[in-house]
Amino acid sequence: CLENVEEQLCIADGCVTATTFKKDGVFANFVDQARVAKFMEKVRHIRQ
Repeated sequence: CLENVEEQLCIADGCVTATTFKKDGVFANFVDQARVAKFMEKVRHIRQ
């Protein structure tokens, strides 16, 4: 999702991330705060 977030936000107001934010991308794992922060940093940059 991090790779194509700019493309997605050009055509939509949001996107489904599924397991993108989970530790190691594994559904059963907890959300990895570092992954969320990195993603949101990119989203904020795109939206400026």
